Amino acid sequence: MLRLPCIFSSDALFQAASVLTVHGVTDTASPVRAAFLAPDGTVFAEAEAHPDDKGRFSADLPTPAPSFAEYTLTVSDGEETRTAEHILFGELWLASGQSNMELSNTFIPDAEFLYDAVADKRIRVFSVSYDVTEDRFPWEPDEFQRGEWILADNRQALAGVSAMGLKFVERLYPALNENAEIPVGFLNASWGGTPITGWFPRDAVLADPHMTEVMTRTGTMPDGEKWNTRGDLNFQQPTAQYNLKIAPLHGLRFRGVIWYQGENECGGEYWQKAYADYLRFYHKTYSDRFAANPDRFFMISSLIYPWTYGPSGECNLGFLNDAFVTVAKESPDKFIAVPIGDLEPDWGYFLSNHPIHPTNKYPLAERTARLALANVYKGRPEAPAVLDSWKTENGRVRLTFARGTGPLRVGTGSGERVHGLYVAGADGVYLPAECEIVSPNEMDVWCEEITDPVHAAYGIQSMEPKINLFAGDYPVLPFFTDRETWLNIEARPWYDPAVTSTWASRMRGDILDLFFRPVWMPIAESEICPDTAFRCEDGCSVRIEAAADNPGTFGAYVRSCPYQQLDLGKFRGLRANFFNIKGMTASLVLRKGEEETVCPFVKTAELRGGWARYEASFGDLAPDAVFDRMEFRFEREGETFRFVNLERLRLLK
Repeated sequence: MLRLPCIFSSDALFQAASVLTVHGVTDTASPVRAAFLAPDGTVFAEAEAHPDDKGRFSADLPTPAPSFAEYTLTVSDGEETRTAEHILFGELWLASGQSNMELSNTFIPDAEFLYDAVADKRIRVFSVSYDVTEDRFPWEPDEFQRGEWILADNRQALAGVSAMGLKFVERLYPALNENAEIPVGFLNASWGGTPITGWFPRDAVLADPHMTEVMTRTGTMPDGEKWNTRGDLNFQQPTAQYNLKIAPLHGLRFRGVIWYQGENECGGEYWQKAYADYLRFYHKTYSDRFAANPDRFFMISSLIYPWTYGPSGECNLGFLNDAFVTVAKESPDKFIAVPIGDLEPDWGYFLSNHPIHPTNKYPLAERTARLALANVYKGRPEAPAVLDSWKTENGRVRLTFARGTGPLRVGTGSGERVHGLYVAGADGVYLPAECEIVSPNEMDVWCEEITDPVHAAYGIQSMEPKINLFAGDYPVLPFFTDRETWLNIEARPWYDPAVTSTWASRMRGDILDLFFRPVWMPIAESEICPDTAFRCEDGCSVRIEAAADNPGTFGAYVRSCPYQQLDLGKFRGLRANFFNIKGMTASLVLRKGEEETVCPFVKTAELRGGWARYEASFGDLAPDAVFDRMEFRFEREGETFRFVNLERLRLLK
């Protein structure tokens, strides 16, 4: 009996102008002949292989240049012949990772438009099956795991493959076909909740002393004695996914890998260092085994979208994302890190109400495809900007960036603050920073309350989306300058009055409820809104108004949330600009449970246009004091206007 892996079947798309290793098993001792037949029936390439003592054989066939012409593959052992028809040769990519790469088109609101866009294209997808028996994964690579080639007009089948993978090839297709006929496809091989070590081949790990040491140190070496002893978590075993999902792809060559994984390694600074080693090993191993061109084999990795991992304040996602940035910075000819934090989150609420899976896969795939086109196909190095160097002087931190596609800029509108930018003094307490772009690739950052900043960080806080520092077309990649200290950074969205909503998490039973929530909340008989009509130093202020039938106290408050704690014991007070404060008393009320600490506001300066600066002292708070909420309370005295505007809130050190 002649047996071939499913990858060698009709409707396949193989990498053009490369090599295909056709392999399988036969029960005869006769030579096995493999051949590609051109559309006119002539032999384009053929090779002969001799089975070993177990009947295994392999034969290398050169593949033709890309075109829309359909070829036929024949494999014969003298007794049986296997035929695969309608084969195309073009550009092939691997799309792999865990659940965010796995997230299928079924969950994407615009999927129907994507199906329409690809229906008449020479696009094909090979999807590896999830079939395992009783959660028992193969200890050895299983090249015969089931899979199928999917044509571009099979909407039902495309609904079940990676949304990011399909959009990625859909974006590559028109660019590659401007002046040629080049089919495009991807290999759909991902599994939610898997660690990167699950995608390693065991033989490569054992042959690499450094990786063996790293995986032994991290407790991730595959263990035959404990194999398949985790029950429904067996899918997370090191090497399990390679054995099940990647082994069926043996013999293929492809152009590169798009990768979306890392949540399983969100274990903080220690794991960041291990994960960078994992990425280097993954790239080398897959390049050695699958690269169509080992000199230009890219691993293009999405950063992980910010949500909550670990106790409050720990920048676990920041450390993980830094691993992607680290390898992209050191080896730009191998790795590309794709920023994601600027993309508007779009949750699939029907996904168990779980926010780990943003459905903004199509814009992320478009960005990934653009980077692939530039670096892989046009030979033009293009990458998001990375922090190149930094120094401190005159109470500021000077940051210098490399790469990028244009000069530094902040967002798209005038007067925007940089979101997610922080500086810290020697005590390691980070506060939101101001910035000034001083040259196309340099910027100064500082904080008025930190007289001698020694470190800066950007985009690493685990609960802060919508980063908005760009260098040309792409956001600047996240960074932190302190490479020695475990970083805790509390987001303080109320520093910027223009920010009206923030991510905040809470538990509802066993479900993590993590979505946008308002930054500001009114107290009883009060109303609040952003206000650009009354402002002094910021582009926007917060307007707090007494309700129509409220004769006295009104106000608003901000809440303490995970990653946005009101850790006020670290500070001596708070400063704010107030408009229309005359005839009122103002207090800052700090609440912890039922207890209140009242801190009166005292005027410290007159400002322009009816604005004044006020400060509230925190007194003798314990250094570790954290409050549930911080309330701005106003008492009216007589018939005055019934509102106050406030802006430029700043903690004082």
